[in-house]
Amino acid sequence: MVYTLLMLGIQDIDFVDAKDDNREDVVLVLVDNAKYILNYYPNSVLSNTLKDFKINAKFDLGQIVKHIK
Repeated sequence: MVYTLLMLGIQDIDFVDAKDDNREDVVLVLVDNAKYILNYYPNSVLSNTLKDFKINAKFDLGQIVKHIK
């Protein structure tokens, strides 16, 4: 998913490690300063409720960008 967004020229993407409201580890794709959370909830394309998550760390997208270009 991050690959597709970057190929489309969307630059405001964060790839984060987080815990959901059940304290389960999850990896999220945040777009447009966390305006959208992509493909987290089953049967849903996007969500926009970041309050259900606690972000632990951000992943560096630099390596992905290098492979795309």
